Amino acid sequence: MNDALANAISRERLRKYLSAQGDDLDAALGLYEQNMLLSEAFYIPLSCLEVCLRNKTHDRMVDMYGADWLTNAAAAPLNDFSRSLINEAIKGIHGPFSTGKLIAELKFGFWVGLFATQYDATLWRRALCRCFGAGSRRTRVHSRLNAIRRFRNRVAHHEPIFHRPVAQMHCEIIEAIGWMCVATRAWAEHHSRVPDVLNSN
Repeated sequence: MNDALANAISRERLRKYLSAQGDDLDAALGLYEQNMLLSEAFYIPLSCLEVCLRNKTHDRMVDMYGADWLTNAAAAPLNDFSRSLINEAIKGIHGPFSTGKLIAELKFGFWVGLFATQYDATLWRRALCRCFGAGSRRTRVHSRLNAIRRFRNRVAHHEPIFHRPVAQMHCEIIEAIGWMCVATRAWAEHHSRVPDVLNSN
């Protein structure tokens, strides 16, 4: 049975698990299961962070550039790449258009990109610094969000995370949520299953 399962998953995908378990297939499949449970447990904190980030960012951008900042190219000083991501997201909307649908359709990388260096003198100083607490530094915010983005993508693409400092990443996700909303941080921390999954292994 395990051979059939390994073939279905693919030996290539199991390579890192086999290497970690001395080429013991049974142990590798057990580690693969643990990795899946751990990835699943990250859904709540990652979801809270992403939803909070895009809503906070949108609210601050509306305050500074108007309600149509996403669709009006003349409203906000976005570069061509950011605008291309917006246009791509608009094409993915099914049914009648709404700003809410567009916000949900935009990829996490779009929102993280708004905190990049090229937007320091414009978006950050004029609007986005107010997404976080007083004294927040754009470099720290962007570095943290970008690290979370890379981790999130590994989880979303079913990649191994068991060998990474996941307890630290969980703390950093929870902390980043708290930069934006203390209540959301408390909720995410209370409902996150990551500590329980880590303690069960």
